[in-house]
Amino acid sequence: MAKIIYHCYGGSHSSVTSAGIHLGMLPKGRTASPAELLGVPHYDQYQRVTHGRFRFIGRDMLGNEIFVLGKRTAGPNVTIFIHKIVELFDCEREICPVDTTSPINPLMVIGGFLSRGLNLVTIGRPLVVYGTQIAYPFLVQIANNVLKFAKQEPSYGSCSLNYSERRFVFYICPEGDSVPLLLAGLHLNPGIGDNDLLDWVAGQTFSGKLGTLRYLGKEDGHNLYLLGAGKEPEIMAQILRETRTLMEIPRISLCIAKSQLHSSLFLKAVRKILKYSKSRLFSLLKKKALRNFIEGSRREAYEIRVSLLEGILD
Repeated sequence: MAKIIYHCYGGSHSSVTSAGIHLGMLPKGRTASPAELLGVPHYDQYQRVTHGRFRFIGRDMLGNEIFVLGKRTAGPNVTIFIHKIVELFDCEREICPVDTTSPINPLMVIGGFLSRGLNLVTIGRPLVVYGTQIAYPFLVQIANNVLKFAKQEPSYGSCSLNYSERRFVFYICPEGDSVPLLLAGLHLNPGIGDNDLLDWVAGQTFSGKLGTLRYLGKEDGHNLYLLGAGKEPEIMAQILRETRTLMEIPRISLCIAKSQLHSSLFLKAVRKILKYSKSRLFSLLKKKALRNFIEGSRREAYEIRVSLLEGILD
């Protein structure tokens, strides 16, 4: 049995509709009525905390567990993000993330924003329902493809979950932010000097693009990775926690490290310029700006190592 996760921007419309079709709550041979759509759990419902969380909808005829996920602007790369993580634990056949954003149309966007974002349900809900009905044939196709795949793969979700020998620390890296690299570098080499640390960070080409993953090395029995979180570091860190819980991975085996320090506007500007210019002057300016974060990063790195020893990191 697998965990199937339909994901979209808010986790309330296209993902919920696809899940409803998958579970037989909604018809496959015709477009669902407004009443049928509104009868599916979580459809166009405002909930204070939804983004980044897996919400259970039900079990299908094959015993697969069906969830919905809101991911904000993370986009289809959430599927890549989840797959790369679970592959490290050899449990990729246990989980099936499915992007449902492609059929979304302007009526769904505007209606969803009015209904859920501004609480103008009377105006927004008819728009989002009508938009969902327009997108409905495409959502049926998505659900049917998932069902077809699940039926053709009888061994889907049958791998052994043995995590006892695996220890990972993932450093959450927003796109274009070099500060988490300081923290990761200090974890990898606690005794490194300031200048050598800055040279190490300057030599890294990791962009932080969502779904990217880079292995740094092993320290104190833990494999250290940089994990690109794009523009949604909080959401992606939450999705990582949810994946850990869903797959019953022990906290000590999947640790999440997120810097509490934030890049200055000056550092962000210099980094953007360096994307288009390899000027030595701007490289020096970047190192100078990063130097201001070293002391704080050393304190954070020490706290992370202690937390790992105590088994309480994240």
